[in-house]
Amino acid sequence: APAVSEDLAYNGLDPADVPVINADDEKAGISVTPTSGLVTTEAGGTATFSVFLNRPPAADVVVGLSSSNLAEGTVSPATLTFTAADWNTPKTVTVTGVDDARQDNDITYAIMTSPATSTDPAYQGLNPADVSVVNLNNDTAGYVWNYNLPLMVVEGTSITYSLALGTQPDSNVVINITSGNTNAGRVSPASLTFTSTDWSTPKVITLTGVDNLVPNAN
Repeated sequence: APAVSEDLAYNGLDPADVPVINADDEKAGISVTPTSGLVTTEAGGTATFSVFLNRPPAADVVVGLSSSNLAEGTVSPATLTFTAADWNTPKTVTVTGVDDARQDNDITYAIMTSPATSTDPAYQGLNPADVSVVNLNNDTAGYVWNYNLPLMVVEGTSITYSLALGTQPDSNVVINITSGNTNAGRVSPASLTFTSTDWSTPKVITLTGVDNLVPNAN
């Protein structure tokens, strides 16, 4: 219920309700909680859910677990085994977000549960609910420059600096390079092309100062 307090910051604050499953122990079943609302992050953030049986099995019950998208999240352990001694003890499953180099927004994936295997016919083939998970993206498209300021070139000489992409692109990225004053300086090459395989490799740009043989200010 909402809190009651003379502290106005707390008065009326309503804590989150807690979902509970009351397992029917007269019928074989495999409970999974929660089955949605889980969030992982590309920074390696984890989420957990629990699995347990609704009534004692006559033989061990094994349930397999896998991720629908290993590029977004992994699951541990890969299997759960329930016995007649621990059937109603919730087993914790951990889901871990996987980092990628793409600005791919938040991605929904699932932890898939396989049908149970057991010599207990009541449990054999029972397929627990899959679990929905969202992996939060942590990449933002941008550029990675490498140069020291002030960037200065002497007439008749050259200096270099480099540029790379901050995230992996889905298709080629072409950047045209021009000089704002070709009478003072020229650049080479005229364009850079980054692909999904070399996007993080810095590409060198050469800036050459033009010697106009005329004394002038910088």
